Amino acid sequence: MKNNFTRGILYACLAAIWWGMPQPIFFNEIKFIPSLEVAMHRGVWSFFILFLSLLFLNDIYDFFKLFKSLKNIIILTITSLLIATNWLGFIYSVSIDKVQDASLGYFLTPMISISLGYFILKESLNLRKTISVSMMLIACLILFFTTSDSFPFLALLIGTTWGIYGLLRKQIQVSPATGLLFESGLISLFAVPYLIYLNFENIGYFSLNFNYISIMLFFTGIVTIIPLFFFNLGLRHTTLGLAGVLFYIAPSFHFITSIFILNEYMEVQKLIAFIIIWIAVGIFIYDAVKTFGSFFFTFKLFTIFIWF
Repeated sequence: MKNNFTRGILYACLAAIWWGMPQPIFFNEIKFIPSLEVAMHRGVWSFFILFLSLLFLNDIYDFFKLFKSLKNIIILTITSLLIATNWLGFIYSVSIDKVQDASLGYFLTPMISISLGYFILKESLNLRKTISVSMMLIACLILFFTTSDSFPFLALLIGTTWGIYGLLRKQIQVSPATGLLFESGLISLFAVPYLIYLNFENIGYFSLNFNYISIMLFFTGIVTIIPLFFFNLGLRHTTLGLAGVLFYIAPSFHFITSIFILNEYMEVQKLIAFIIIWIAVGIFIYDAVKTFGSFFFTFKLFTIFIWF
């Protein structure tokens, strides 16, 4: 169980780091393309790549087994809508040079995940966790009231959709790849006709000549699948609350990327919020280590974070 828990943390960290740095840089390169078109390509190419992968690995039969359970179909249909909305909000924020607004959304996500885990999944909050969550809340309030000149609608959209997505995916025993295939397939049912229409009207950016833009649009599937796969894999081995806390890695890298690579301005209050959040994350992780009470587990966990 300890090994599974450690792997769960590793998977969640891998997902968060991928979301935090490669994705913003990648989508910044194609920010001139309308957000809806990019989101549709993410769905189509994710489905295409996943379908071929499962077919090659001879695991495609697991996908068809999904349809034996009405619960799986209903939940995955809802998560498909949630993830599509989340994609659209994130891509749009990058396209209008608001990476830090997207980051605020992902800062809110762990708070939402912890709350949902506590109230719905009945995950416990002891004194250390309560102190940690309180510090996160203070940091989020600092960011909430200082990050944007207007009401941070995009941040709330991104944070809420992702938090509920994680909760619902934890309710079903479906492999990450199979669940993602369903979600991307459902999105593709709407995306393919839309993309055909764009191509027919000569207003779309994708071309069968496979120029630079077309290749980048194809890679939207790859940069989408990798973190989602690891996140869902991590959810199977950790609590929703801990996965949410580890998710703070993503917006931290968002801020680093926005400042040092995308040249956005960093305000003092954001730096203060960062320090508070990382102290809170340290407390939360320390509590997880104490709960499992193993030096070996502590060493492996420490190694994970040093490696990153």
